[in-house]
Amino acid sequence: MPGHLILIPTPLGNLGDLTHRAVQALESCDLVACEDTRRTGGLLGHLGIDKPLQRFDDHASQDAFDRVTSALINGQTVAYCSDAGMPGINDPGFEIARIAREKGIKVTVLPGASAVTLAVVASGLPSHAFSFWGYLPSRSEPRKTMLKKLGSQEETVVVFETPHRIHETLSELVELLPEREIALGRELTKLHESWYRGTPAQVIGQLGNESRGEMVLVMAGADAKRTVTDVLSEFDGTELPEWAVRYLDAAREGGMTLREAVKPLARHLKVSASDLYKLAVEL
Repeated sequence: MPGHLILIPTPLGNLGDLTHRAVQALESCDLVACEDTRRTGGLLGHLGIDKPLQRFDDHASQDAFDRVTSALINGQTVAYCSDAGMPGINDPGFEIARIAREKGIKVTVLPGASAVTLAVVASGLPSHAFSFWGYLPSRSEPRKTMLKKLGSQEETVVVFETPHRIHETLSELVELLPEREIALGRELTKLHESWYRGTPAQVIGQLGNESRGEMVLVMAGADAKRTVTDVLSEFDGTELPEWAVRYLDAAREGGMTLREAVKPLARHLKVSASDLYKLAVEL
């Protein structure tokens, strides 16, 4: 019988985020493939689990590919763990899963920690549509080119950035997208998790000289410059859609003023908050 590949999300920083199902999978597998054997070995040691480890990072050798593939073909259960978060997102888990599927081997992905989705929700920026672009380029000019491209996207954008480059990146955003609303998350799920929100210049002021910890940068989408009339034309042309009215009613019942309640709705619909407020007052 062919083996079984299980992709296991690991905590971003707080070990309490490891699921019971993930622990069971680690206990029952035959081999653990991972980005860093020291990091995953430490996690297994914390759990009291002893399993053979196979390093499988971005520079995995052919021997590493062969050992994992051979284990799966010979009916073994292989668990793959990224250093932190969901395997396959910006890490080599994608390669292992692709090999397994090509060989007709069962692949199971366990739900769990993900810095991408956590950051989108925690940022306070619109989350109905977003895109993830991994790490920004390390050199300034390619990074600026990428930031210009991302700045034109209409959906919320999520990227990773290293602590020693974050100040350069923020300075480039001040130059390229000075009015863009952004949110910067640092040390997600850890004791010193911090969030900085506002324009790039405001975030620089909040961050100060801090340059420690993993960073996740979330940027609001580009203004599509639609008018309220454009939005209404997508519905019946005269009134807000029923779901929008229900949202405004619920927000006001919850203690928000109409002006406050309109702001996130305007971001969602990509229209001027002041224009939408005037329409809401009329309605």
